[in-house]
Order: sequence, then structure tokens, then C-alpha cells
Amino acid sequence: MSNKSATSAVHSPNPVRESMATSSATTEKYPASSTTTGYQSYPEVAPIMTQPPLQPFQQPHNGYTHPQQYHDQNGYPPEADRSIPQTQKRNPWGLSPLAFGLLVAAVTAVIVGAAVGGGVAGAMSGNDSQASKSNATATVTITATSTATATTAVDISSPTDSALPLPSSLENYVVSEPYYVSTLFNPGCPDSNSRIDVQYDTSFDLFCGVDMQNHVDDEANPDLQVADVSALFAYSITDCLYACANAIYFNEQWGDEFGGCKGVTWQYQMAQSNSSNFANCWLKNGTSTGFQCNTCISAKLVT
Repeated sequence: MSNKSATSAVHSPNPVRESMATSSATTEKYPASSTTTGYQSYPEVAPIMTQPPLQPFQQPHNGYTHPQQYHDQNGYPPEADRSIPQTQKRNPWGLSPLAFGLLVAAVTAVIVGAAVGGGVAGAMSGNDSQASKSNATATVTITATSTATATTAVDISSPTDSALPLPSSLENYVVSEPYYVSTLFNPGCPDSNSRIDVQYDTSFDLFCGVDMQNHVDDEANPDLQVADVSALFAYSITDCLYACANAIYFNEQWGDEFGGCKGVTWQYQMAQSNSSNFANCWLKNGTSTGFQCNTCISAKLVT
């Protein structure tokens, strides 16, 4: 037998160490078992171990169910302290807060304006009614004329009649003294002139802004010099015309001894006229062209 065969026949005194020394790197993790007699090859990959499937464990039903959790958009359940937004309370008719506020303000303004306007209108109406009662002393008719001058007769055409309010029944009424009254009501002259009818079927044509001059020839009688035959206080042009109409009446009753009354001049600045002339109404025995007086109204008898 050759040495090679002898060498092959000789067994290593430590087969495990020899096997470990000659094993490759891939087989070192699976060392040879010391209990076996000889070499045994092991697979490099462990075999797949199978085991029976696990049976699901069912917890006995105790009647309590966990509430369902809803996840937020980020995949996490909503935070516990996150408040749920409350539903906003809508205004009437679906209006926005600004529109509803403007509507309330507008309605309030209309109600307040109506109340204030009604109160002011009522107060003004009461004052006008009181003024009408105090100024009206009789029923007279005013007729507007189309053309007129301060020195010529008036041509009446298409007259327009307007009646003043009826006199009121005042009791124990006391008027202010003339020196307390600065100005009286100025009725004016429609279309620069107007005609007033008073008692005893007497009528007068008015001329605003004219004071009939004295010591001049009468317009109807050149032999007569115009002069004041009487003077008094009159709180309206109508009161002054009443005095002239009464003078005409008494002159007719007692004969033509006083010259009668053919016209008047009335001054509505009562206090000033009282201080200078102690009257504001002058009865005249004739008529004249007169001169300008912005606070005067003159009247001529219509014959």
C-alpha cells in the first residue's frame, strides 16, 4: 500500500475540528454535529417551518361597544379638545348682519322722522289757526285787478274773490298797546292792487307802498284840498277801512257837514307811528297821487 493510501486510511483523531477547519465560509454557521460518526452536509438555508394557522380569539360580547373614531385628514383621530364649530344663527329673511343693521336703522329713522314731522306740523297748524283768529275781525271780499297805478282809476276785469276766515269768539281778549307792537301783519296787494268790500256796501281799492299826500288838489274835485279828517289806531288795513266806511255812513245821516271820507292811509309799523304821529290810520276827505312809503297801504273809495 502506498503512502497516499495509508494516509487516506488514517482517520483524524478529531473529526469535528478537521471538518471545521476544512469547511467553507458558507458552512461555518452550520457546524458538524459531534454526535454523528462521519460527515453530514447541512443545507445553507434553513428549511421553511410551517405551523398551523392561529385561530382568532373572540372576546365574549358584554354588551358594550367602543365608539367609532373618525380619523382626521392627516390620518390621526381628532383631538379631544378640538371644539366643534357651532351653526351661526341667521338673521331674518337671510340678510347679512350689515344689511340687517342698515334695515333697522332706516326703519327707525322713518318712524322718528314721521313723529317729529307730525309734531312740528301740528304745532305750526295751531299757531297759524291762532294767528288767523286774532287777525280776523270781519268777513271781507278781496278782488284782484289786472292793471292799476297810484294816481289813476282802476280798471276791473276778471275779478278773483277770496274770503278771509270768519271771526272767532274770543272772550276777555286784550290786545297789546300800540307802543308794544313793532309791526303788524302786512296783507300786501295782489297784482300790485286789490279791492276790499266792507260794510254799508262800500268798496275800496288798495295801493301798496303809497302814502296819499295832503294839501294838494283832490283828484275828482280840483277845488278841494286833500287833508286828514281823523286819525286812529288800527291793527289791520280792514279796521282802518271800517272807520272810513262808518264816517261815510254818519256823514250821510247828518248831512254833508264833515266832508265824509274818500280814502285812507295805513301804516303797519305801529310802534314807530305811535311815537311820531300817535296814530297809524288816517281818514282823508279826498284822494291824491301821494308819495312812496314802503310800510304804508293807501285805499281809495270806489264810487
